[in-house]
Amino acid sequence: MENINITLVEVTEDEIPVLHDMQIKSYMPLYEKYHDEGSPAIEPIERVRARYAVENRKYYFVMMDGARVGAINIGHNDPNEIKVSFISPLFILPEFQNRGIGYIAIQQAFDLLPEVTTWKLETILQEKGNCHLYEKCGFVRTGEEQVINDKLTLIMYELQR
Repeated sequence: MENINITLVEVTEDEIPVLHDMQIKSYMPLYEKYHDEGSPAIEPIERVRARYAVENRKYYFVMMDGARVGAINIGHNDPNEIKVSFISPLFILPEFQNRGIGYIAIQQAFDLLPEVTTWKLETILQEKGNCHLYEKCGFVRTGEEQVINDKLTLIMYELQR
């Protein structure tokens, strides 16, 4: 892996339009491939604002050498259960993918919430690169699957720390 400097920087409310724009660019190739009507590529900015406003979840820009190259949203869906955290979404702009940036971002997310003992996420079964990334980070498939359409199945992953 090349020597890259990756940091996570918390997204501010006035940066949501930039975040939304990056999300569209990152997910559009998947939307064009799978035509999933729940895709983050076609999510309205209001949905991103609503996710941003969730009390126990935070968005972070994934920064490489000072430039925004992606984003990650982490936190607790249940405020009473701080030992369980979700990663959703995580995306890296297409021109920066397959460089190990996502792996480093996930490791840094773990460091931000050291109290978490169970991490969860979902990804596309047909995207072998995504599955490889999460498995490399230590996630294991739970067996939960959700068929979205004849081309796309979402699968759940979990990591115990």
